Amino acid sequence: MPPLSPLEPRRCAIATTHFARTAYQGRSGDGMAGQRVNYITRQGIYSPAEARVRHQGLQHGTDLEREDLVYWRARNLPQWAEEDPVRFFNTAEQHTSPHQIAYEEWKVSLPRELSRRQQMDAARAFLQASFGDRHPYVWALHDPVAADGHRQPHAHILWSARTLDGLNRTEDQFFRRFNRAHPERGGAEKAREFSHFGAVKASRVLYTDVMNLHMEMAGHEARLHPDTLTDRGFDRDPEPRLRPSDSNALKYRYAVTPAMQKVFAHRFARTQSAPVELADAQAYWQRRTVELGITRDMPMDQQLAHIRQARTQAITRIPERLPVHELAREARTLTQSISRLELYSAQLRHELGIEGHFREDYQRPESGKARVERLLAQGPDHGLPRDPQAERAVATFARTLEQLSEEPQAGAALNVRLFREEERGRDQGMSF
Repeated sequence: MPPLSPLEPRRCAIATTHFARTAYQGRSGDGMAGQRVNYITRQGIYSPAEARVRHQGLQHGTDLEREDLVYWRARNLPQWAEEDPVRFFNTAEQHTSPHQIAYEEWKVSLPRELSRRQQMDAARAFLQASFGDRHPYVWALHDPVAADGHRQPHAHILWSARTLDGLNRTEDQFFRRFNRAHPERGGAEKAREFSHFGAVKASRVLYTDVMNLHMEMAGHEARLHPDTLTDRGFDRDPEPRLRPSDSNALKYRYAVTPAMQKVFAHRFARTQSAPVELADAQAYWQRRTVELGITRDMPMDQQLAHIRQARTQAITRIPERLPVHELAREARTLTQSISRLELYSAQLRHELGIEGHFREDYQRPESGKARVERLLAQGPDHGLPRDPQAERAVATFARTLEQLSEEPQAGAALNVRLFREEERGRDQGMSF
């Protein structure tokens, strides 16, 4: 079995889950929002003290204590919440219709290369750049032991798109519809910039910028990249996802499940491409610093200010949508392309049928071979990948035809016969 290597994040790891209003009703703190807040902050039934009582100080039936919570804090809550995030997010659920988003949860990994203080600073910088002092959120830093025996630092973030605008709204009013003409009469406005097409990518880029900056400041060579492996040009699958039962089986029973074995094989194979992927991420960060206008001699606060400014521009510049007439024109063009592709597919199937009549490729006439190669070379015209072999064959056919048109044919003769007008009807005359 290949050895386990530390889980070092090399791509932005940020997951978003939308939570809408739930049908579950119960005592305060028992709704979905309350359970999520209590879970990430390890309060209530998830607090270390109550967990010890309920599980005799054990985690998942083992002899390990639940001590993964490092830090948690709520920020930007309205006055009526009284610094109680459970109350705030429970109220958000209760006052939000089922088809709307009450709040969101992010889970972000933190680089192992950083120290605890550096991880805290990086997380706070990311949160400040994302929400500032205008959006309520609660976050918690967890640091459990991963399946490979190393630490797995990550942060859970619950946040609301409701904007604090200085008006002291009541609990019942806060989540009402925003009144643009009279803000004091309606609820807190939902920030639209968090829901447009480029918002998720902008958050991923922001996360990458902040983590790369902190790793560079700490003197580490590791870098993150916000794009997918496919977009970066790497032909490999991402690491398979594990269930908690797979990780617990290894951590507590030293048992390797089939899913964990796939992870082992993936990590072992990844060692071959790791240097190239690292170099690509480093090159990306060098280009990114030029785009951000930051240099190493700048103070950290100034560099973060440039990152926050880029973030603001990214989420406030809503992508333009094409007018209806342009969309209709693109729809017609797409329909025509599909029709041509269907015709092209029919031609290929026809040639394939002809090909089946010949036992060997050399038995097919040259004219038929040339027709097939020309047809295959037309693939890119229909959005298909290039066929270099067909393109070379077509080029060879073209050169052959050109040579044949320039060179006289061997054995050709010139035969001319001249007659006088009066001799036309008789078999006489000059010929050469």
